[in-house]
Amino acid sequence: RLRASLSLCPPESGQQRRHFGRYQRLLWKPAFPSDLPPALRQNAAVVRHAAPEVSPHKTTWTIYASQRIHEIAPELCARGAVQELAANIIYRALAAIDCRNGKEAMRREQDFRSDIFTACSNLFEVHHVHQGAEVVFGVLNEKTLRDISPEMRSNKRVLLNDMVLDSIEEWVSLHTHSFSQINAHGLFEVVGPAMFLKLIPRLHLSLLALPSEDLEVIFYHLETEKPDIFGLMRVAVSLLLVDSCTDALGGTTWTLRRVLRLIEARRSEHALRFFLTNLRDETLLREALAALRERDVDTGLLREKWSYIVSMQLEADTHTGRPIAVDMPNMWPMLHATPPPMQVELSSLDNDLEVPRGQRLFLTDGELRPFEIKRHTPRPLAGIAEPSRFRDTPWPQLAFDPAEALAVDRGEIEPSSAVDAYDVIAGRAEDVDAMQLWGGGPLAETRPSTSSIPGLPSPQATLPLDAIHFVDSVQALSHVLTFLQHAPPEFVGMDLEWADPHPVSIIQLATPTRAFVIDAVNRTPLYMSVLHCLVDWLLKREGTTKLFFGFPHDLLRLNMLFGPMGKSFSGGDHIASVVDLYMQRIRRVPVRTPRTADTPMGREELLGEAMMDDDFEKVRRLSAITPPHPPREDVAEKVYTVGGHHSLSSMAARHLGEPLDKRYRASNWNFRPLAAAQVVYAATDAHILLRLESAMRSRGILPQREWGCGPRDALQPAWWRQVE
Repeated sequence: RLRASLSLCPPESGQQRRHFGRYQRLLWKPAFPSDLPPALRQNAAVVRHAAPEVSPHKTTWTIYASQRIHEIAPELCARGAVQELAANIIYRALAAIDCRNGKEAMRREQDFRSDIFTACSNLFEVHHVHQGAEVVFGVLNEKTLRDISPEMRSNKRVLLNDMVLDSIEEWVSLHTHSFSQINAHGLFEVVGPAMFLKLIPRLHLSLLALPSEDLEVIFYHLETEKPDIFGLMRVAVSLLLVDSCTDALGGTTWTLRRVLRLIEARRSEHALRFFLTNLRDETLLREALAALRERDVDTGLLREKWSYIVSMQLEADTHTGRPIAVDMPNMWPMLHATPPPMQVELSSLDNDLEVPRGQRLFLTDGELRPFEIKRHTPRPLAGIAEPSRFRDTPWPQLAFDPAEALAVDRGEIEPSSAVDAYDVIAGRAEDVDAMQLWGGGPLAETRPSTSSIPGLPSPQATLPLDAIHFVDSVQALSHVLTFLQHAPPEFVGMDLEWADPHPVSIIQLATPTRAFVIDAVNRTPLYMSVLHCLVDWLLKREGTTKLFFGFPHDLLRLNMLFGPMGKSFSGGDHIASVVDLYMQRIRRVPVRTPRTADTPMGREELLGEAMMDDDFEKVRRLSAITPPHPPREDVAEKVYTVGGHHSLSSMAARHLGEPLDKRYRASNWNFRPLAAAQVVYAATDAHILLRLESAMRSRGILPQREWGCGPRDALQPAWWRQVE
């Protein structure tokens, strides 16, 4: 411990000066700690080495150099040692402010803020406030700060106040209930009226918690010591629990009428408008306007001509609809209730549901879809879509026969006439007879199913309901694998849906004619092994192009799904032929450019060059040649970058002419059985990738890159390769 005094005065008499010689070395050259800040070192002395008759005894305090603030704060607050606790806070704050090393200064400042935060947590507990806890605010008092360190410069004083107040404000914002139990009178006594008024908006203090004596001191301070008419009006308006302008404010001698007199003495129309605007009660407002037009009882003359003119202007503004106050200073934030946040009505086709805002993680060169692992809170179906039989009915359990499906795809069996899944999602199938949903009736509309691109459906292709299969058993998984292996498709659309706490809830696979919704929640080890075989075979097959939307994110989810089984997909697994529709694409456009020698301007340029080179033979040759008409053209190819980083719904609206309804994306995908609308949405979410790829390729918009490498490059990591 280091005992320090406020100041030391040299002895005046000769006898004292001679007697002082023995202690001069001990008094004026003490062995202070090396980290004692200069602001305290100038006014400190080691009292235990000084003679009692020499050292002047003034107010002293103790610097606890080996203890933290949160360790000494409860004891010092219980004793009411305002200056001693403030001196220790100043000691540690100046250690950070005076540090010349940038990194070390940041470390000390962070350590100081953490120490103040912990001290507040120890003093203001949830159900108990320690005795004298408000003493920790003593360092904010200007007089206390000057008494402890009178030589401290003003810029350091401002930095110290900001450091302490920011730390306390951060703690108060997180522990509002604990801080509300503070003794307002004790806090006022410690910090004084000036700092208390500054703490009101930052710590959300209430003037109603102060006794009338403290309120009287505040009014006196704002009227006499530091005149502030707006601060005085703020205090008066915050005590508006009165019925008349002549009632006492908070038990003091002040009234609204007295505040109005001060405004009239200042003749400030700005202050008057501010005062009348914040009088929320209509009765008080009328009474204040009447006071402005008061007349003398004896003479009948106007008491104040300026007040009468301003009141007439206010009345005229009210009649014309103009606001009384324009660009007025803000009141304290705790005087009025915080307005509720704006509720923005989002449409069902909200594109923001597709693109994550927090871009914290990028793969490779940043051209992939940015994503982050965040929790998805599922929403009930009742809050997503209107009541319908698809929303309120579970998906029917229909068996999948791979042989029959292959026969239908080869044209050996007549295709079905079930309702289109896209009509179901758009709400156009509610009036269809239930017997016609899964077949049994003619189609209302026939659209082309084949495309000019081999292996892809038409951009206007349909997806009948009986072509959607929900897979939740090992046998059904084996049937899906058999179907894909017997007739491997050239393109497959893949997508995932999930809801916490499962990494993946369902996996969607879509071919040009079928869509499979595969369950991945609470399955047996045998089921998961077969599912991994299916996904592994599909991702490694080079002859099948897999279409994803945000492939890195889906790949991460697949690794989280199969990770507990000790299986994952990485570069060594040579994932092949994966196209991410979220990425940018290219469009090759042939450009025809006329030859220079066949155009008039080009011939003039060639002749000019020959004349400058004195090549008359070339001039005669060019003059003898008759340019062909039309001019010959050279064909070149230009490559343009198209799209990229758009939501799936906006891409569907741009290339297919119909946006994709994303309402069911936020539903609970872990609940079983899934609703029919959820299964239809999941199937169309994967199938529409095939339609988008067909629409873009038919317009010459090709994928710029593919993800994966072949078995010949198995020793190399997975890489982006150019599409040839």
